[in-house]
Amino acid sequence: MPIRALCTICSDFFDHSRDVAAIHCGHTFHLQCLIQWFETAPSRTCPQCRIQVGKKSIINKLFFDLAQEEETVLDAEFLKNELDSIRAQLSQKEREKRDSQSIIDTLRDTLEERNATVESLQNALDKTQMLCSTLKKQMKFLEQQQDEAKQAREEARRLKSKMKTMEQIELLLQSQRPEVEEMIRDMGVGQSAVEQLAVYCVSLKKEYENLKEARKASGELADRLRKDLASSRSKLKTVYTELDQTKLELRSAQKDLESADKEITLGNGGTHL
Repeated sequence: MPIRALCTICSDFFDHSRDVAAIHCGHTFHLQCLIQWFETAPSRTCPQCRIQVGKKSIINKLFFDLAQEEETVLDAEFLKNELDSIRAQLSQKEREKRDSQSIIDTLRDTLEERNATVESLQNALDKTQMLCSTLKKQMKFLEQQQDEAKQAREEARRLKSKMKTMEQIELLLQSQRPEVEEMIRDMGVGQSAVEQLAVYCVSLKKEYENLKEARKASGELADRLRKDLASSRSKLKTVYTELDQTKLELRSAQKDLESADKEITLGNGGTHL
């Protein structure tokens, strides 16, 4: 069986990659291992037999002539050591793989949780947007009601002005037809004109009665519109309050969504690593 010599300092076999040195006692070592030994040992002795060694008694480099077939022959002990080393490396890689898989599983679970959080926040955002749309429609409807109430107030003021004008001729309209005719004759107006004016005054009286009824109805309408306006203002105030709250919730949801996106980005970066 071919001899497989090794360095007793580092326990590695000799090969062509490192120089081999010898001492006069006959023991051989890697040159670098021997130099480190002399630098750290308390005395300059052979690492194997402990004989005193002088600087001139060291052969710094040995040359070996090996046949080609001898260089390729590996003994059982070397193969066993190589196999044990490979097994140890494989076991280490498997442990690293299991650890990496555990980290990947944890990151995957975290990513799924983040995705669920993002989905929940998206649903909340959609609901909030729907609520905002509904509140906008309600606000538009209330604004329309407010415009109608404003128009009704203008109409009530117009009717009130007209009624005030009609009240100024109330004294004349309270008289009967003969009295009105007498009043017009005293003014020096002709008979036909008197009859025409009398009919006109009576018609005005009837119109006045109708206007009084219209005024009463307008007053009731104005009262109802004032109540509706007060109710609309209360509803509008409530809607504005709810809209402010919704805006705050929407900002909070957007911040949570941005935070979730950052955490997902960091999680994905860790997975790639």
